[in-house]
Amino acid sequence: MPRELSSYLFAYGFLKRKFHGNEKTQTPDFEHRFVSEGTLTGDIYRVDVFPGVIYDDQIENLVHGEVFELMDPEHALRILDRYENAKPLVHLDPDYERRLRPIKTDQGILNCWVYEYLKPVNPATIIESGEF
Repeated sequence: MPRELSSYLFAYGFLKRKFHGNEKTQTPDFEHRFVSEGTLTGDIYRVDVFPGVIYDDQIENLVHGEVFELMDPEHALRILDRYENAKPLVHLDPDYERRLRPIKTDQGILNCWVYEYLKPVNPATIIESGEF
């Protein structure tokens, strides 16, 4: 696997375990193994019915989520990019971009894929607790 293709994913919204198999969220199946709870430095906003994260390593706010190891990263990321309407797969009006970010876990810092929201957010929709 190329170095830039991490096998870890940080889930902070509908990709978290509690939504797997949920017909409303239509979270796709992807082969994975739960690794740890984790935190990302940044802000999380309520965007319509789903959340959006904006990474910012200059603030103290934390976004809480879960880290998964992807069993077949290339295949899983194609599925997840489509589900999230995200770059690099989606080029026409994407909502998110998948980026590598440092995630603090109980196993140390892991470089994980994170779906970061690309569109403007309303500051009033910030989720102060950092958890969706």
